[in-house]
Amino acid sequence: MFTCPDNHASETPDFCSVCGAEIGAPAAKAPSGPAQLCPTCGAPREGPAQAFCEACGHNYRTGTGGKPQPVAPAGAPARAPSVRWDVVVRVDANLGGAPNPDAPKDQPAQTFTLFEAENMVGREGTGVRLQVPIHNDAGVSRRHALLVRLPDGGLIVRDLNSANGTQVNGKDVLPGADVPLQDGDNVGVGAWTRLSVRAVIS
Repeated sequence: MFTCPDNHASETPDFCSVCGAEIGAPAAKAPSGPAQLCPTCGAPREGPAQAFCEACGHNYRTGTGGKPQPVAPAGAPARAPSVRWDVVVRVDANLGGAPNPDAPKDQPAQTFTLFEAENMVGREGTGVRLQVPIHNDAGVSRRHALLVRLPDGGLIVRDLNSANGTQVNGKDVLPGADVPLQDGDNVGVGAWTRLSVRAVIS
């Protein structure tokens, strides 16, 4: 058996079979400065007596070996998730707080995806180009509100001075004011139309 500078019993005469230190080399002193990093993978070296990097196998004495680890380029921005916004349009007879007998029954929900930066919500059949058309609700204005997609993936609603106003989760929106929306928020327009916004992240 052979003894290394750290007093390990080694089975090999040149390098310690326990810690990898060179046998016959003077005992290493504890480093006083910052830890040395492996040039291959960047893992810290425990001290000069450590012959091989424990992370990748780099040989500190010969400067060879080791398996490079993938490293993201410095300053490279992380890929932001993309957000798609959908709007589900439903009849809500209780939108005003009390049952509305004029609200149409058995009208199926409709889903619209907001592809434009600015998406117009308004009454269908008026000649206005709409991304979210509302039919069977005379309380909805021709140009009622805008749903605006923001560059950061967010969504806002802006009431366009509509005749009957716009509400977000039951609270009135001031005309012209931009109100941020979150996934699951409800936007009330007209007499009985409820818009539910859904964020789809990919």
